[in-house]
Amino acid sequence: MPLTGEEIQRRLVEFGQRWSLYNGSERAEAQTFVNELFACYGQDRLAVGARFEEPQAGRFVDLLWPRVCLIEMKRPSEASNLASHRDQALDYWRGAASVDRRVPAPRFVLLCAFRRFEVWEPGAYPSAPVAEFDLRELPENQDALVFLTGGEPVFSATQSAVTREAVGLVTNLYHELADRRAAPLDELRDFMLQSVWCMFAEDLHQLDGRVFTRVVDGLLGHAERSSADDLGGLFEWLNREGPRPTAGLYVGTRFVNGGLFTNPAHVHLDQQELAILALACEYDWRRVEPHIFGSLLEGALGRHSKGSQAVHSRSVARAD
Repeated sequence: MPLTGEEIQRRLVEFGQRWSLYNGSERAEAQTFVNELFACYGQDRLAVGARFEEPQAGRFVDLLWPRVCLIEMKRPSEASNLASHRDQALDYWRGAASVDRRVPAPRFVLLCAFRRFEVWEPGAYPSAPVAEFDLRELPENQDALVFLTGGEPVFSATQSAVTREAVGLVTNLYHELADRRAAPLDELRDFMLQSVWCMFAEDLHQLDGRVFTRVVDGLLGHAERSSADDLGGLFEWLNREGPRPTAGLYVGTRFVNGGLFTNPAHVHLDQQELAILALACEYDWRRVEPHIFGSLLEGALGRHSKGSQAVHSRSVARAD
């Protein structure tokens, strides 16, 4: 059974206390440190196929978990000097990929000097770590290393913060629409979920031409037009199979499977509400964690509804 977040945090606190006094070499205790770190997350390092001292072109990677992560360890005295070791770690990361064997590079790189951690996602963000923290800060940054369980990490300085900001914008817009009774609550919930899917899909290249953002931008400053028509029309096309529009506002719009657009929402937004929606479109939705977003949004929608409704995320609907 997977460990609870509370149990992981308790283990990480004990882990930090145990290793905070270590002043030895990298080679003497690096493997013990990494094994215990895996164990804090309820993971058996050997069982998942993460290997120590993986040979690579005459050198050895401290730990390689194919496709998942690479760990490069340094002695504690290098904690303030990790930046000088980044090139080596990223070089190991590049060398871990094999076109011939169809093995991609690991998604994450952990550069660690016992008392200091840098987490990299170089395939997405090659110029800087996505998280940096000290050993004493590890318990409060436990979500940054959730990839050790095979799960999806959340980086406090990136995904978590952006996710909460995005939730705030979307839920504020929902409450404003609900408070002025812009449409029945069920239709408002559909409108928000359909809009959120479009913003995710645009940044994930599942919705061509940024059509949702173009429609929203086109509505701003044109009070004679209505989102009930223009966005409602877009949602209609996303729900419609068959030939696609080859000209006009919705050119290139795809059909979306999954049932999210079964009831296309037609909701009129005033200019102030459109401005909020336009601001939400500016987010990099690839950095928004959909599961956390869904949980927070579901709770916020509950203010105006009885019971909860499952929140659609990246995997709910697929553009064909």
